[in-house]
Amino acid sequence: MPVILKTARLRLRPLAAWDLVRLHALHNDPLVVDALYEGKPPSWADTYARLNQFLTDWKRYGFGFFAVFEHHGNSREDSFLGRRGLRLLPNSDDLELGACFHQAASGKGFGPEAGCAVLDFAFTALGAPRVLCVVRPENQRSLRAVGKMGFRQIDDRWCRGRLMRCFEVIQQDFHGAVAANPMFARIHTLPQEIDDEWHSR
Repeated sequence: MPVILKTARLRLRPLAAWDLVRLHALHNDPLVVDALYEGKPPSWADTYARLNQFLTDWKRYGFGFFAVFEHHGNSREDSFLGRRGLRLLPNSDDLELGACFHQAASGKGFGPEAGCAVLDFAFTALGAPRVLCVVRPENQRSLRAVGKMGFRQIDDRWCRGRLMRCFEVIQQDFHGAVAANPMFARIHTLPQEIDDEWHSR
C-alpha cells in the first residue's frame, strides 16, 4: 500500500510516473533553476532521469520523494506545491531530507510542514536514528527552515561538488519542534483513506 502523509494543510504521496509534466514545470521554476541547476533550466531528459531515480529509490529502499499538495478539501482540486522526501546521502548510510518547491509556495511555511511529515515517517516507519540535511551557505530560506524542524548544524562538508552546511535532527529534537509548531504535526490516515488519496492523483 502506498505511503500517504497528511498535515493540517498538506497531502503528500510518493512521486509517480504520471508526475513527469508537473515535475518538469517545477524544475523549470526560476527559483528552482537558480537553486538546483546553477541557472540552467533542465531538459525533459534531465527531468525524466531525475524522476526515474526517485521511482527506483521507492522500489529499492521503501522511501523516496513525495509530491506535496496543498489540501483544499472537496471544493476544488489540491494545488501541487513541490516535492519533499528522503534519499541516501552520497557516500553514506545516512538519510538526507531534501526539498524543491515552486516559488509561489515559498514564505508560507509549507517546506517545514511537509518536512516534519516526512521526518515523522523516517523516525516511526523507517526507524532512522537521525536524518541529515545539507544546505548551501547562501540559501538563507533553507537555513531558517531547518531550524523550525529541529535540525542542528554539525559540520561543513563537501557534497555534490561544493561546500555545504550539514545539519542533523534526532527524534527527540524533532518532537520538540513539532510541539512548538503544532500545525506541523502529521495526521495519521486509515487504510481506506490512503487508497482513496492514491487514486485521486
